[in-house]
Amino acid sequence: MRSYIAFILFFVFLPKSTKAIRWLALHESEGNWTESECVEARRAGWLWGGQARACRRQPSAMAHVAGAARLARAACLAAHHGERWNCSSIELAPRFTPDLLTGTREQAYVYAMSAAALTWSVARACAAGSLPACSCAAPPRAPPRPPRQAQITPAEPHARFKWGGCGDNFQWAERFAKQFLDAHEIDVREGKVESILDIETTTTELPTTTTTMEPTTMPPIVILVDDQPAPANTSVAPKTRKKGRRGRKRLPRSPRRGRPTRKRFRSRPRYEYEDRGSRYRNIEYRMAADDPRFDPQVDLRTRLERLRELIASANLMNGRFGRKAVSTGMRTKCTCHGVSGSCSVRTCWRALPPLARVAAALAAEAARAGPLRPHARHARRARPRLRYVTPSPDYCEPDPAAGSLGTHGRKCNATLGSAPGGCGRLCCGRGRRGVRSSRLERCHCRYHWCCRVDCQLCRLTTEEHYCN
Repeated sequence: MRSYIAFILFFVFLPKSTKAIRWLALHESEGNWTESECVEARRAGWLWGGQARACRRQPSAMAHVAGAARLARAACLAAHHGERWNCSSIELAPRFTPDLLTGTREQAYVYAMSAAALTWSVARACAAGSLPACSCAAPPRAPPRPPRQAQITPAEPHARFKWGGCGDNFQWAERFAKQFLDAHEIDVREGKVESILDIETTTTELPTTTTTMEPTTMPPIVILVDDQPAPANTSVAPKTRKKGRRGRKRLPRSPRRGRPTRKRFRSRPRYEYEDRGSRYRNIEYRMAADDPRFDPQVDLRTRLERLRELIASANLMNGRFGRKAVSTGMRTKCTCHGVSGSCSVRTCWRALPPLARVAAALAAEAARAGPLRPHARHARRARPRLRYVTPSPDYCEPDPAAGSLGTHGRKCNATLGSAPGGCGRLCCGRGRRGVRSSRLERCHCRYHWCCRVDCQLCRLTTEEHYCN
């Protein structure tokens, strides 16, 4: 009973860590937007402050933002239809359950899918001329590669192929999606948000356990952030001028060998935030193994307060991964021009992949998602992947504190076994029960000239299975 009370009271204290995806509640919105509607969406909690300002600056883009919310919602429900976690919590936007609040694997997928859907929708709108702020994509500098079956002369390998048409403007859409989604997560990561809880009342408090955590016992966290300055309330290491490569200082030439001697800098002291350039723009963190912030005995409110910076860093990485998945699937499309279909000239442009293909790729990546773990400063960077902070439950039993609805009573397919949608996967070893039903249907219909159709009535018996 206590867990259900905590689950209900949790909606009173709505975490700010999910403000970036509250816009998924716009899936029911249709038509053009005005500045007054942006203000109303801000008051309703569908948009946070930065998104509301972007809405007022470009209200014409909000119709495509709402379309992206519908696409992301449909893609998530379709990708997890046969899984224990079936993405039903996305329909509760803007008030999500803990499965989309605590940095789980499912939250990583939702952030990546929402970023991909927003980028895809806005890029297509630019190519269609629906947005006055953008247009078709600029043609690439390199000439298009001709298909293998094309017959061209060796002297002019690209004479019959040229860039044209109207390509999907991924660059503009990526900048828009980044500004629309990432600003609040950056503020949370940098500590500019004092509390992640929207306190709507001062008389209600979440139930807490006997476990207490003093601020002085929390281990220091080092987050390596690209292109972001350190906040004012952190202690920054003294600046040291570097010369040469890899932080080595070039000293005067040695009189003995006539060659410059090198001396490595000492390791700089730790501080909470560090501005570190990176080719791959990764966000990393370092944390002690016995960090009490992951203690399962600590109540949800305290854990979210302790993990908000890590969750924000993971959200930024997953959003960037989703936008990258859209650009990775871009292909070159061409159309022929010529007399009688001779295809003497071929015009090509860059086009986005179908969003269903992107959703399937992200669903596969979510299954291979890895934890946000420490990364050595000079170690070789691993392959980019989705990252989570909190391990996900198995979603077999109801657990409101973890956002699990359980699989009791879920409909399953007895012939699929452990495949998605099968009883072996959904029922978690509890068994299933079969329910038979019968109904009358028209069958064996025949057409008689003219003009009559005679049918028989057949009784159709079906058996459906549900998890115990």
